[in-house]
Amino acid sequence: MSPALLLALLGIALMLPRVQALTCQLGTGEAVKNVSDMPLHWTVTNQQVCEDGWGCQDTLLLTETGPHVNLVVSKGCTPEADHEARVTQHRAGPGCSIVSYTHVCRNKDLCNNVPNTFPVWGTHCPQQSRGPCGAQSACPQKAVHLQQS
Repeated sequence: MSPALLLALLGIALMLPRVQALTCQLGTGEAVKNVSDMPLHWTVTNQQVCEDGWGCQDTLLLTETGPHVNLVVSKGCTPEADHEARVTQHRAGPGCSIVSYTHVCRNKDLCNNVPNTFPVWGTHCPQQSRGPCGAQSACPQKAVHLQQS
């Protein structure tokens, strides 16, 4: 290939629009709560500019053992491929239930915006909501603070 052609291709490539890096919510948190404290709600104030081509992720992991619930939340940038929200029941009771929620998006800034446990706990508010083991709890939501990663 001739040097002139290489320079022309390089010039064209430099003129093409770049994929703009996304800004994602950033935070992690863990809380052990009583079932009666569910559902939980959080506010994320930290943000992260991702590497070019990376997406935003939301991950929730909820483990219910008897009267206690352990919640782990993670938000930030990821190189993983986009996927719609997924709720997976890894283990069903009695005695212990484990449910996770994952979502990866690139459609807009701050698209990893899940603010509560409803994807893994229940969506029936203000009526009674049910957890992964069927334990009942009443709304309103209780607050959890996410830490910066």
